[in-house]
Amino acid sequence: MVNFIELKNKFDTYVTLCNVGASIYDIKTIDKNKNIESIIYTTKDKKDFLTEGSYLGKTIGRTGGRISNSKFKLNGIEYTIPSNDPNGLHGGLGGISYKEFGFNQNETDEYYEVIFNYLSLGVDSNYPGDLNINVIYRLYKNINKLTVKYDCISNLDTLANISNHSYFNLSGNAKNSILNHNLFINSSKMERIEKLIPKEIVDCKEIYSFKKPHNVGDYLMDKEIIDNTNGYDFPYIFDEVDPNKFNIILKDNDSLRVMKIKTTYPVVVVYTCNYVGNEIMNNNKKMEPYYAICLECMFHPNTINSEFLNDKLDILKKNERYNEMIEYYFEVGNE
Repeated sequence: MVNFIELKNKFDTYVTLCNVGASIYDIKTIDKNKNIESIIYTTKDKKDFLTEGSYLGKTIGRTGGRISNSKFKLNGIEYTIPSNDPNGLHGGLGGISYKEFGFNQNETDEYYEVIFNYLSLGVDSNYPGDLNINVIYRLYKNINKLTVKYDCISNLDTLANISNHSYFNLSGNAKNSILNHNLFINSSKMERIEKLIPKEIVDCKEIYSFKKPHNVGDYLMDKEIIDNTNGYDFPYIFDEVDPNKFNIILKDNDSLRVMKIKTTYPVVVVYTCNYVGNEIMNNNKKMEPYYAICLECMFHPNTINSEFLNDKLDILKKNERYNEMIEYYFEVGNE
């Protein structure tokens, strides 16, 4: 059964979650004039949200990003991920993004909480082991923040690299593109992408770097970027992995909405809605390129197959806890 769950705090922040994909359907916040509008690029019709193919707001996994050639080897056994994408995108056809999760709700003095749960069976996903997945959202009452925690455990060694795929647009009801959004990422290094697969770690040169904040549109149309990935679609490696530090700050220069992100993950994949579907979105128009930015905090994508990465953080050992977190803080900035 499909359920949409609505939460609200005293800051006039509204969060709408959905149990399909343990997903974020919508977030509304105030702008500089106290207007309450959506900061998520989402479908106008909730029915379309259940079937769209762009992973709008969905929890992506078991492995977010792509697994090269849809194959990996773990403990000497090779696994093939059934997928419509040649590189096993976001967990393939057995992925969790469109599965119906069970859920329950709690409330404390500090927050409103929704806990989604799904048992991803190895026989369904073709990943080793059965992975019990909890996705825990908390909208805080006295701090204007939304947190999402991923708490998982498997009965066999397996792969896990789980994130959220929300499409952010702080302009309000996607009235403008995200080209005038100012972005900071605490990252000096990134992964070079070749045919959408990471190949090596390189220094961020000017057209890629957001270490010094600048507008997303400043270099997005650079020929090197467009010819490679048709926009930003790159893993950025944080200079410091610190869950108490804002490693990402996004600001809309018109509405002055600001979103700051803390996370336990070492990487953020920045994707600027380079490819689109045919759905009517919440601005009453068909989905358009560059009308949203995804900030997918995760481990390095395709770690298991990447010879240039020594720490295989996407390997989850049998009976060990997967425990990662992303926090979104909402503010109104200054002119």
